[in-house]
Amino acid sequence: MTFNEFKDRLFKEAEKAGFSEYEIYFESGESLDINAYKKEIDRYGLNKTMGISFRGLYNGKMGYAYTEIMDDEAVLLLVEQAKSNAEIIEKEDKEIIFSGSKSYKKFNGYNEELSKLKAEEKIKLALKLEEEIYKSSDRVINTGECSVGSQEGERRIINSKGLNLYNKSNVIFAVADVVTEQEGKVSTGLEFNITNNIKEINVNKIAKNSVEDALAYFRAESVKSGKYRVIFRNSASAIMLQTFAGIFSAENVQKGLSLLKDKGGEVIASEALTIIDDPFVIGSMFSTPFDAEGVATMRKKVVDKGQLKTLLHNLKTAAKDGVESTGNGSKVSFSATVEVAPTNLCIKPGAKSYEELVSALENGVIITEIEGTHAGANAVSGDFSLAAKGFLVENGKVVRPVEQITVAGNYYEVMKNIEEVGTDVKISFPSTFICYSPSIIVKELSIAGE
Repeated sequence: MTFNEFKDRLFKEAEKAGFSEYEIYFESGESLDINAYKKEIDRYGLNKTMGISFRGLYNGKMGYAYTEIMDDEAVLLLVEQAKSNAEIIEKEDKEIIFSGSKSYKKFNGYNEELSKLKAEEKIKLALKLEEEIYKSSDRVINTGECSVGSQEGERRIINSKGLNLYNKSNVIFAVADVVTEQEGKVSTGLEFNITNNIKEINVNKIAKNSVEDALAYFRAESVKSGKYRVIFRNSASAIMLQTFAGIFSAENVQKGLSLLKDKGGEVIASEALTIIDDPFVIGSMFSTPFDAEGVATMRKKVVDKGQLKTLLHNLKTAAKDGVESTGNGSKVSFSATVEVAPTNLCIKPGAKSYEELVSALENGVIITEIEGTHAGANAVSGDFSLAAKGFLVENGKVVRPVEQITVAGNYYEVMKNIEEVGTDVKISFPSTFICYSPSIIVKELSIAGE
């Protein structure tokens, strides 16, 4: 049965069963993950998914049901389960089946050339990446990860109010996590790239950067505990933003899980900080012209030169606050409830290069890697205490690598104390969204070391 045939039969049965409004949410995807190890492919994972969510208003209450099968039996099952679900539901929050936005931006996140790239060519890329890693230095002893993969997905939302939306996207990625050894001391380095343009996957550069990153920490030592001016290098800054992105969710604010309640229009950060949610970044799997509820997405400044311009809303949170949705309704899967999440959360680049930031730091510590955000960061209060490594800077020059330190502070205060923002943008590893950030200078943070 085709999707359109299934949808038509489902809507017919829903109307017959007494649903006043109804909607189908369809999601399908394919992912390929290839890992090279010791000149062989030791992991080849191909995963295909497909799922349908049906929801409908029955006697004024919203019922839900899900399936991974498209046949006549699934049609009847969806209608019956959604009806039963609606009859027992006790939630008072009004849920909305959306009739559509006035307009939707034309956006194409699907690269036809990439879709034609065969698995054999991706295997060659993974093997080439490993080869280049070992060619970069004789100190490489292993790879924790040496992978090339791809993802492709499509999404449809169709409802009884005339909404009919479709979006398709694809990306390719390469990851190099290398292990090096010098004088009996082991260090690691990580480099990755995610894009939907195969020409941007440069395995030579990824290999070289990952190995250089690992070797840079040779003879690293701790530093004396104290207060330091700090650079969060781009990748570390992106992870910090990803960790605390939830503070900008209206859902979290309404639940008391963010300290930004009633802060709209207020200055909450340094004038150097502008944060943008951009759903139209080319090469991101999360870029889309519409959100999980069918609301048109938009590029928006969440923080503009330190001022909180907007929280991120879905339809439910927007209704509670008496505002319009910002197009940030999000579902982690077809069977998940609608929550609030960014698409691509970006710190706007400044004017200085990374080298200029190091010079401007004068004396301090560069934080290049952080660990333990799952346990050492409180996404509500903003407090964090994280294992880290990086470099010590004196008189504007990097003097040596640093490890076995803990960086601690509060993210709300970090935003207020950003002095400079660089030009060297890098992305965080994807979760349910991606963060983009350049390196930033923070006025002062506590570092525990010796």
